[in-house]
Amino acid sequence: MSQEEFNQLVKRFDKLEDMMAQLIHTVGNVMEEQTSMKNEITSIKDGQASMKVENETRHQEVMEQLSILKADQDLIWDKSTKNEREIGIVKKLYDF
Repeated sequence: MSQEEFNQLVKRFDKLEDMMAQLIHTVGNVMEEQTSMKNEITSIKDGQASMKVENETRHQEVMEQLSILKADQDLIWDKSTKNEREIGIVKKLYDF
């Protein structure tokens, strides 16, 4: 093997070493980004869970209010019907 061939092999080896170093650096960056993304996903999932609990609580409050409104509506309807009957009775008594 001549000196020139040896120098070419050394240059190729140095180039390969540089490429490996770049690859290792790139892989390290990708792994850091992946870890960061995993943390963000976990944070988003926690936020969604919190929102779900809050939505369920609000839904329950709305349903309770609707139940109260339904009871009020039923009471008003009963009173209205009773008043209409009494008005009808008064009209018959006094021939209006």
